[in-house]
Amino acid sequence: MINVTTQQGAEGVLRTDSRPAHRISSRGLVVLMGAELILLFGVLVWALFWLLPAGTPFASQNDMTPVVEVVRGSLSGAINDPLIDVRPGVSARASNLRGLSMGGSVYYYYVEGHANFDPLSRGAIRSDSVEVMLRDSSGPSEIVIYRLR
Repeated sequence: MINVTTQQGAEGVLRTDSRPAHRISSRGLVVLMGAELILLFGVLVWALFWLLPAGTPFASQNDMTPVVEVVRGSLSGAINDPLIDVRPGVSARASNLRGLSMGGSVYYYYVEGHANFDPLSRGAIRSDSVEVMLRDSSGPSEIVIYRLR
């Protein structure tokens, strides 16, 4: 133990003015945590909106098999698909012009590297208004099957 003596009146010299610490109240803490959660949630929604692809096909490739078979059969002549005059001297298959109605949906197609008369190839619709369902390159030519959004 150390005995220390002080002179009278010197006690005020050793003391420093202390300020009370400002503490956040419980309500303020809850408001700050809520604001942080809203900010984090907003960043997550923004990231999902910008980083995820615009759309994914509703059907898998296996579900598109009947459509591919009909398109391939139509192009090869195995399925009766009448020719329609587009303009004098130019004709196209009815399924290429009007699409194929299967399972409650209308599917359109075009053949890469050939003259096509589907709505996308004609310019009747924009490319951002279609959903590409399948790009099939298993046959002699590549076929793209899509439907309108």
